[in-house]
Amino acid sequence: MKTYGLLGKNISYSLSPDMHNAAFRALGLDSEYKLFDIPEEKFENFFGSLKTGDVAGCNITIPYKEKAFRFIDKYDDLAGDIEAINTVALKSGNLCGYNTDCQGFIESLTGKNEGDLNFSPEGKDVFMFGAGGAAKAIIYALVGLGTKKIAITDIDIGKAENLAGSIVEKQHGDTLLTVVQDEKQFSEFISKADLVINATPSGVKKTDEPLFDYRYMHEKLHVFDLVYARDTALIKEARTLNAKAINGLNMLLYQAAAAFGIWTGRKAPIEVMKKAMLERIRG
Repeated sequence: MKTYGLLGKNISYSLSPDMHNAAFRALGLDSEYKLFDIPEEKFENFFGSLKTGDVAGCNITIPYKEKAFRFIDKYDDLAGDIEAINTVALKSGNLCGYNTDCQGFIESLTGKNEGDLNFSPEGKDVFMFGAGGAAKAIIYALVGLGTKKIAITDIDIGKAENLAGSIVEKQHGDTLLTVVQDEKQFSEFISKADLVINATPSGVKKTDEPLFDYRYMHEKLHVFDLVYARDTALIKEARTLNAKAINGLNMLLYQAAAAFGIWTGRKAPIEVMKKAMLERIRG
């Protein structure tokens, strides 16, 4: 039996085992998917142990997407540009890194299936909260799709500035990137933005403080909140204005399907995976 899993910290909420194990069963594959909930002080030892072959591949989530990049042997061009990975496969003794977040985000952002945003960012203005591994993949995708302007903020402004700087160095498009630090500036950007993205864990808990003053949202705004465990206050507030808003469920699904293909060489049974995901959510 081949073993796959999700590497992260405090990840008991994850839907990934439900999706992948359902997919393995549907295709009759002798494989299993587990959670590898590893504290930061044990990350390096665990990642090194992946070369033993006991684990055929894994997904990577908060807070290890960027850290893991430094420990892989090979990576594809996309992962190399983003310098963050969310999928690892053991191939011929080498740990190979990929980033399927980018593909998952694009499919969910532009797609027309239920749960997709059906939004084209070309020539549009975007405001994004967060500057971590997922945010890197998202900005890379937005630049490639011809976004006009992206404003970024993060609780760690230095991290946001580094992200913007690294994208500017590598980008081939004309997207203008700016970092916003002063909360008073949020209103100016959001009131004129076409899309607001939450690429932080904020909203997972009902007690989390709002990211910004919701009064500055408008009905023509689109909202993409990567939190998938629940509809956050941000999403609910947007919908009261009749603004189009989605959570991160479809992005999670699409990136998982891409990872499944990398590991198995088989097309993922995406409807089976979606059903398993929704059944877990509904209890």
